Amino acid sequence: MMTGIFKTILLIGVLLYLMLIIYLMKKGRMSLKYSLVWFLAGVVLLVCALFPQIVGFFTDLLGIYSEVNGVFFIGVCFILLIILSLTSIASGLSDRIRTLVQTQAMLEKRVRELEEKLAESEKN
Repeated sequence: MMTGIFKTILLIGVLLYLMLIIYLMKKGRMSLKYSLVWFLAGVVLLVCALFPQIVGFFTDLLGIYSEVNGVFFIGVCFILLIILSLTSIASGLSDRIRTLVQTQAMLEKRVRELEEKLAESEKN
């Protein structure tokens, strides 16, 4: 069973976490599509803080010894989900950067060739 102090600390922590996410979204420091996983994690932890009997049900179902361990387990699962989504995003951005660099290199080569042709035509 969760103690009152743990519930209070968890509730305050989750509310601060959600306010930080909303603040970052408003300031444009975090885009909406990337913040959804973070926000979902916060909402799930908020529900766990407000309704500890849900955590108790899942800890019994999964065979976890205490509800506190269940909350930490849920948190670790969300951390893994967030890491996976960020890794996927980073991989996609890496591919896009590589394509952009290759395109930019081809454009530079083309500009150089055109400048050389222009210089040759001006000589004649």
